[in-house]
Amino acid sequence: MTDHPVIAIVHSTTASIAPTTEAFAREMPQARLWNLLDDRLGADADQAGTVTPPLRRRMLDLIRHGIGGGADAVLMACSMYGDTVAVAERIWTTPVFASDLDMMNHLARTRPRTVAVLASLEAAAVDSATRLRIHLDTHQTGTEIVPIFSTGAAAAAAAGDLNQLVQTLAADLDGRDVDTLCLAQYSLSPAADDLAELTGLPVVSPPHLAARAVRERLESAS
Repeated sequence: MTDHPVIAIVHSTTASIAPTTEAFAREMPQARLWNLLDDRLGADADQAGTVTPPLRRRMLDLIRHGIGGGADAVLMACSMYGDTVAVAERIWTTPVFASDLDMMNHLARTRPRTVAVLASLEAAAVDSATRLRIHLDTHQTGTEIVPIFSTGAAAAAAAGDLNQLVQTLAADLDGRDVDTLCLAQYSLSPAADDLAELTGLPVVSPPHLAARAVRERLESAS
């Protein structure tokens, strides 16, 4: 690994840039971040109800752009495109990371009884909950997964209104019987600490775990 590795980060919203920057500043301060943005990746997938082949090609084009530009690793900061990693690994040797795989591994280790998966897009809530359920089933945790589409969270995150974001997420829990909260999107991660304090529940958020995984992968390869 070089002294200052270049990490290309693919974003589907500008709201995920600051949380990712903060996470790398803490976990991998020597990294040089290169933010690549397609602010329709999430919205178009939500409108389609799934990640369609043309949308997956758009994500792969951005990954290709990052690798072609000299990135030492690529991190997708959009949860709905996690399965694109398998395609990328067949094309490139440069490591490509899903936004939330390391968060899922954390939940597999901690084995909560019930997890609420909070997302600001309906398709993201369904996608993240489905992939998390499959992942935890392989570890036989017996965890129940509850997807929650949080209306209004996207607008609060985009506006940088942390208080509104926390209140919106808490309200959408609506007294559900869960013991762990999972923030499916990087754009929601600034609410993690305040949401944990407000609800009294542990909140798992992906950016720091992903940044740590990138650092450890590159260190092990050096």
